[in-house]
Amino acid sequence: MTPMPERLNAARFALGGRLLDLLFPPRCVNCKQVGGAFCPQCFGSIQFIQPPFCPRCSHWLVSANAPCPACRAQPRLITRVRAAAWHEGAIRQAIHALKYNRRRDVAAPLATLLAPLCLNTESKPDLLTSVPLHPERQRERGYNQAEELAKQTARRSGGTYARLLERTRATADQIGLNAQERHANVRDAFRVNASIQLQGKQIVLIDDVYTTGATLDACAAALFARGASAVYGVTVARPR
Repeated sequence: MTPMPERLNAARFALGGRLLDLLFPPRCVNCKQVGGAFCPQCFGSIQFIQPPFCPRCSHWLVSANAPCPACRAQPRLITRVRAAAWHEGAIRQAIHALKYNRRRDVAAPLATLLAPLCLNTESKPDLLTSVPLHPERQRERGYNQAEELAKQTARRSGGTYARLLERTRATADQIGLNAQERHANVRDAFRVNASIQLQGKQIVLIDDVYTTGATLDACAAALFARGASAVYGVTVARPR
């Protein structure tokens, strides 16, 4: 049973949240309409990634039988990557709001896009985890947006979230780097806590945007080093 002081604090927090919603009602991150993080119209405008796409990295293909140019150019360590939607329009605004505008309420609707992809694996995954931020970056932001997405996704998919990874060093921003530079930037930048054993486990690794796959591959390398049998990357979006 939850101790009485903690229950009272939780009730006060919930009441404070309701009062704030009355005074400053949440607005859609895209069109700013009052009512919630995502209004139905903007949520309905999301451009989902449809076949044909590469079964390994979700890169759009001209036909289902076409070889994937992205996988040929950059061999991947991660087992498979799926992205839910194209990184444009309302989705782009939502991810930006979650990362930079402290709109943590956006994580819940975005998780409804991720949950089905987490279940579309070889078998039910053992654990869901997220790409970590460096501690300094997380202190600046106040939270890790990928972790917010992963926790919400675990609730909606019936999975178990675990914080498995940590960054061993700060890395430069990936924006503006080419694929080769991105891979070099994050190589050996992640590790799994030595007390965690992942022998034979299938892991779903969640992040917000998938671009070249460099960060997901670097995280997968650390998870495989601790015994994971498969690592499935799942992201909200990727660029066309």
